[in-house]
Amino acid sequence: MPFKRPLLSSHTTDDSESQSESSHGGPSKRRRVSSPWNIEKDKPIVVYILQAKIHPEMMSELAMLVENHKVERGNKSLEGPSSVSELNLELTGDVEKADVIVTATNMRQRLERHVEWRIAKTKAIVTPLWLQDSVKSGRPVPYRSYIAVHHLEDETSRSHDTVQDASSGSSSNIPSEVEKQTEPAELVDATEVELLSHTAKYSCLRPSPLVCPNQSLVKEIDVIRQGRNVEGEERSMLSYSRAISVIKAYPHVITEHNIRDIHELPFLGVKILSMIEEFLKTGQITEAQTMLANPRFQSLSAFITIHGIGPHTARRLYDLGLRTLEELERYYEVKPGVSDEETMPLLDAEASANTEAAGERSIKIGLALRHDLGQTIPREEVEEINGTIMRELGHIQKGCKSVIAGGYRRGKPQSNDVDIVITHTDWNLGSQKVKGLCRKLVQRLHEQGLVTHVMYLSGFHEHNVLRTHHWDSLEKALTVFVSRHNSSRRNVYRRVDLIFAAPEVFWTAVVGWTGSTMFERDLRLWAKQQKGMKFDSSGISRRHDSKLYHPRTERDVFKVLGLVYIHPTLRNADA
Repeated sequence: MPFKRPLLSSHTTDDSESQSESSHGGPSKRRRVSSPWNIEKDKPIVVYILQAKIHPEMMSELAMLVENHKVERGNKSLEGPSSVSELNLELTGDVEKADVIVTATNMRQRLERHVEWRIAKTKAIVTPLWLQDSVKSGRPVPYRSYIAVHHLEDETSRSHDTVQDASSGSSSNIPSEVEKQTEPAELVDATEVELLSHTAKYSCLRPSPLVCPNQSLVKEIDVIRQGRNVEGEERSMLSYSRAISVIKAYPHVITEHNIRDIHELPFLGVKILSMIEEFLKTGQITEAQTMLANPRFQSLSAFITIHGIGPHTARRLYDLGLRTLEELERYYEVKPGVSDEETMPLLDAEASANTEAAGERSIKIGLALRHDLGQTIPREEVEEINGTIMRELGHIQKGCKSVIAGGYRRGKPQSNDVDIVITHTDWNLGSQKVKGLCRKLVQRLHEQGLVTHVMYLSGFHEHNVLRTHHWDSLEKALTVFVSRHNSSRRNVYRRVDLIFAAPEVFWTAVVGWTGSTMFERDLRLWAKQQKGMKFDSSGISRRHDSKLYHPRTERDVFKVLGLVYIHPTLRNADA
């Protein structure tokens, strides 16, 4: 079973933000070890990693996280005060001595096969993501968003007030955006997962974890998919994308003993199967290795990392004799780290992002700031950016709420950019209150020095059942945001996309912008082929009479489409 992760990080701009999300009506009968800050400051958090359902490679990585972090603490005096971590971990092989049990098991019955229930009830039972996020943060993050076993959820959640008290005491510099969530984190429901099938034709019917048992194989095949992509071979690229999505959902490690089983899976043709067999024998695929060594592939792959450069433009630039990003900088007359491109006029008039001038402007910005924009963004910083934006929005319009979508919502520890979907909490009047708000927010963020460039800006358009392209009709701004994250010694440029949706299509927008790409593609196909509907981020409609559907929750989106709800962390149908 894939690891359980927080569903989302959300924010509101009204006064309810300051209210606690957990009110359990009275103190618990006994103090549990369910908050990291319940442990004495200088005493290490003793961690027991339950090996069941954790791949040996992952097991080794988790153990190294604990051991390496302990070494860092031991040497901290040599590094100076700035390196002092508030996280002190110790690995144990004795479950009774542990403060925390890290496990991929999410059912009581399975946990009891390895840990007696009387012991489990005295421990914090968390997913591996807790350990990973704690090490990244340099401090123990609250357990409640990483609860592994539903039967202990209520007991663990009672520690919320303890966490708040501790964070305002000796660890007052620890507050995180996790405490600012206005909705409880939702965990993977095992009963829903059991209704899904890894043999299904559509990826919106399959559970696809972020990291699958055959991730190294997926990575190798993805090189070939990328090669087809940069060369503009879209049909071939789609075939490899579909094969990858099927392998991502396969719940077992593929071996020579069970390879016959995968012959029954969809979209795995003779060529793909032969590649899998080669990988099992050699640990690599010849075509992928040849492609990685190909100078043309290297150049085209580097070019498309720049915002505004797609495969077609990349090939055109290559045909001009350009081979490196440094040569692109000279071609576009760009100085690294400095962008003088003026994009704020986009706020004053409707400007098409499809014009040649706008496209070149985006490329110049992407090139100039590529060293920052190419860095990945940790979850804590993503949440910080969301909080900053929603605070600024509160000065313009009260009562708005947001959900961070994209890879963050699917459980990625690092994001390439930040996608924030925003609406108003007033179901009846919210659509009018958010109309034109995107432009006003970007203007304010620019005035506050938080947004330097606008790559794209669009206004609202009605959901069009006849529209054939997949670029939704929501009001949105693709911006360059100045992040002032505490861990950075300087301001860093980040790609932040702001998407505004009316309340009646908010959850459709959240589903659409959460991804992954193949998951969304199959959602559209399923809606069209199986339900006679049209789905995209801006709404759901029935094709024969254009009837619109207005789901009030994310689960309602799946219900309207006749699908079993799939947790965001199981929508990773891409490599």
